[in-house]
Amino acid sequence: MNSGGKAVLAIWVDIDPADDAFFEHWHSREHLEERVSCPGWLRGSRFSGVTRPGRYLLFYDAENAGAFESEAYYGRLRKPTEMSRAIFPKFRHTSRTVCSVEQRWGGGIGTAVLTLRMKASNVAPFDKLAALETVRVDLLNGRAAIGQAQTAEKQLRGTPDVQIERALVAFFWSVEAAQAARDRHAPEGEVFALRHTVSKSDLV
Repeated sequence: MNSGGKAVLAIWVDIDPADDAFFEHWHSREHLEERVSCPGWLRGSRFSGVTRPGRYLLFYDAENAGAFESEAYYGRLRKPTEMSRAIFPKFRHTSRTVCSVEQRWGGGIGTAVLTLRMKASNVAPFDKLAALETVRVDLLNGRAAIGQAQTAEKQLRGTPDVQIERALVAFFWSVEAAQAARDRHAPEGEVFALRHTVSKSDLV
């Protein structure tokens, strides 16, 4: 484990392409700062699907899973902003899970990411992805009981969030490298391109 934290909040979501501009404005200009400023949160990043318009990965690094249970965080979940109230009902097919980091190679955030969601019993190609063109690889375990309290924000999303049991998330220097790794090692995976990332130090 490196200094990147021991926990992650991983969210896969579909947004109607007609709402893309508002969604990205909200996430960059309000939501990232609101979340990353919470105690224990280290970084927030947004990635867009390479082959599926309106597909997004929202990825938040934290010191530990307790960051997603803090009173400061839940206070914001209970009182969504005006823009949050407008965008959350537009979330579709939301998969949202607090995860512990079982294994990590490398560090930081790359310009592209390959994600593979799995059952807990699946064997992940972790070692095969820890290669020269890879920035970082995380093997994540879903923590189903953490960060799932009923809040105003959860109600705005309408349908219940899907949760993952396990995921492999690999960051790369380029979309092409991520696609090549998917083709070789995880053909059922998804590739996303970085749109924006904010760390705690960016807010000082």
